[in-house]
Amino acid sequence: MRLLQRIVKHFIGMAVLAAATLILAGCGSPPPPKTQPTPPPTTPDTNLLETIPLQRGDTVTVDLQGTPTPMPQLPPMTLSGEGKINLPLLDTSVLAIGKSPHELEDIIRALYVPRMFTTISVTVTPGLRYFYVSGEVNDKSLTGAKQIYTGKVTVLGAIGAAGGFTDFAARNRVQLTRQDGKIFFENCNKALKNPKLDLEVMPGDRIFVDKQTAGEAFFPWLRKN
Repeated sequence: MRLLQRIVKHFIGMAVLAAATLILAGCGSPPPPKTQPTPPPTTPDTNLLETIPLQRGDTVTVDLQGTPTPMPQLPPMTLSGEGKINLPLLDTSVLAIGKSPHELEDIIRALYVPRMFTTISVTVTPGLRYFYVSGEVNDKSLTGAKQIYTGKVTVLGAIGAAGGFTDFAARNRVQLTRQDGKIFFENCNKALKNPKLDLEVMPGDRIFVDKQTAGEAFFPWLRKN
């Protein structure tokens, strides 16, 4: 009996020693650094901006040149309602929503040539376009929340431009809402490892970073990786 008790005590002592060693090792090792997403470049990609379809709320400026009699300079036009614009000498409105600036240039040119002019130069310039980031990001100012769309950007890049995740961010369920109302969810933990999972952001999109639940905050194993 005494021999059995000694054996049990020996194993208990070894278990306690092993547990203490693991705790000390954990305390001595710094936690792995939290990777923050990289912000997108700030230089506008003009070629890309001219190929993205215009949406309701966008602003465009149409410049008409090369006619025998100079055309009036048109003010910027905001696409509202049906998204149509009115141009000089045309008896019909031109649908702009859903057309890229390049496509709109071709459509406008075809309305003037050859019916009115032998040639005309048409330039459609979109105004500033935005996307939005809210929730558990470090930059909650207007600059972080409303960002100018300068070219191709992903969800992680947009969050990076908003200061990155807070310590309370639920990185595994970031919501992306398109302007047409369609909703997508991204697991940013997985997207950091596999860029193919990082959704592209378009003008007018809204990104929301949810907050961890109390259970996820205190019990990490409850989180979905």
